[in-house]
Amino acid sequence: MSNRYVVIGAGAVGALLAAQLELSGQAVVLVARGDNLAAVAEHGVRVRRPRSTEQVRVPVVAGPEQLRLTHQDVLVLATKTQDAEEALTRWAWLPVSDEDGLPTLLGADLPVLTFQNGLATEDLALRRFRRVYGVSIGVAASHLTPGEVVSPSYPIIGVAWLGRYPANDRPQGRFGRRDVEAEQYAHDLRAAGYDVDLVDDIQAYKARKLLVNLANGLGVLLGTDDERERARELLVAEARAVFAAAGVEVATASPGHLVVEPVPGHVAGHLSTWQSFARGASSEVDHLNGEIVRLGRRHGVPTPVNERLQRLLGAQAAAGLPPGVNTIDDVLADETSTPRPLTRLEA
Repeated sequence: MSNRYVVIGAGAVGALLAAQLELSGQAVVLVARGDNLAAVAEHGVRVRRPRSTEQVRVPVVAGPEQLRLTHQDVLVLATKTQDAEEALTRWAWLPVSDEDGLPTLLGADLPVLTFQNGLATEDLALRRFRRVYGVSIGVAASHLTPGEVVSPSYPIIGVAWLGRYPANDRPQGRFGRRDVEAEQYAHDLRAAGYDVDLVDDIQAYKARKLLVNLANGLGVLLGTDDERERARELLVAEARAVFAAAGVEVATASPGHLVVEPVPGHVAGHLSTWQSFARGASSEVDHLNGEIVRLGRRHGVPTPVNERLQRLLGAQAAAGLPPGVNTIDDVLADETSTPRPLTRLEA
C-alpha cells in the first residue's frame, strides 16, 4: 500500500509540498493552524505560479486529534526549527492503528522526514523516532497570505537532498545497503515536482545549506548591497572556522539550480527570515546564526558577526518589530561593541 504523507506545518515549504503531492495523485494530509487552517479548509492551497494560479484542494486538519494515524503514514515535519520540538513531542506518542483499526504502534514508530534548516532537528527527532530522514530543501517560494504560496519555479518546484540520519543507520537487508524507504520518498517527491538526490551524509548537506542561510537575516536590515555582501562574507568565514574546529563535514557537491521567474503581482527577493518578520511570526535566527554561535562557544572559536546578527534580530523579533528598523552597520560594528536594538517605543 502506498504512503500517506502527513505534512506538519503549512508555511511556504509545507503548504507547497502538500499541494504538489496532491496534484501528483499521492495521499496527503496538511496540518495547519489559525488563519492558515481556516483558509485552506475553505478554499484549499492557492499556488501562484509564473503563468498560472491553482487552487489545490488538500485534506487539512488542525492536529492529531482530528486524524487517525495508520501504518502507511509518513510524518513530514515542515515547521520552522524553533517549532520542531513541540511538534515532535505532540506526534511521537500517539496510537497508530493497523488495518483493523487496532492501535498496535506509536507515532514514534513511523518514519519522519525533517525539512528544517540548520543542524538541530534531526537529533531532536532521534530522541523519539527511530527512522529519521533529513531533507535539505531549496525552494524560492514565499508565504505572506494565509492559504497562499507564491512559487516562482515551474515545472521543477524545488531541489532537495534526502538521507537517513544518522548516516550509518541505513537498514541492512536483502537489497544490501540500499535504503528502499528513502528511494520511495525520493520517487514520490520527484513525482511532485522536486529534483531530489539521495545522499549518504545528510548533515553535510544541511551544513552546506546553513552557510547560505546565515545571510537570510541580512535582508531584514537596512543597508547597501556592498554592506550586505561584506557581512555575508564575514558570517560564512566564521562558520567555516567553526565547522573546521567542530569536525563538521560540509558537502562540496554543487547545489541544484532552479529556474526562478517573475510571478505577476509579487515582489520577489524576500527570503524566509524577512517573511517571518513581515508576518510577525517567530524567527529561526537562533537556529541559523545561533547554531554557529553555539558551536563557536563550545569549541573556542570567536563568532562576533554571527553573534551580533543573532542578538540584533532576536531582540527585534521579541519586540515584534517589522523589517527595516535596524541597519547592517550594527552587524559590521567593531568587535568590541554591542548592537543596541531598537525598542518598540523607539520604532
